Amino acid sequence: MQIKDQLKQLKPYQPGKPIEEVKKEYQLDKIVKLASNENPFGCSVHAREAIQAELEHLAILS
Repeated sequence: MQIKDQLKQLKPYQPGKPIEEVKKEYQLDKIVKLASNENPFGCSVHAREAIQAELEHLAILS
């Protein structure tokens, strides 16, 4: 099997540090762990505006 050049250039996944290590490194008492797709600040105003601007272009395909 041949592997595409683009895939050969990918860097290995670097997992996040354990919570206890981060607390010690930054001298923190409390940490809230979020997944990589979570955001403590909610939806960006720019993202919300972009979504609203595209709502009229929605279509249902069957």
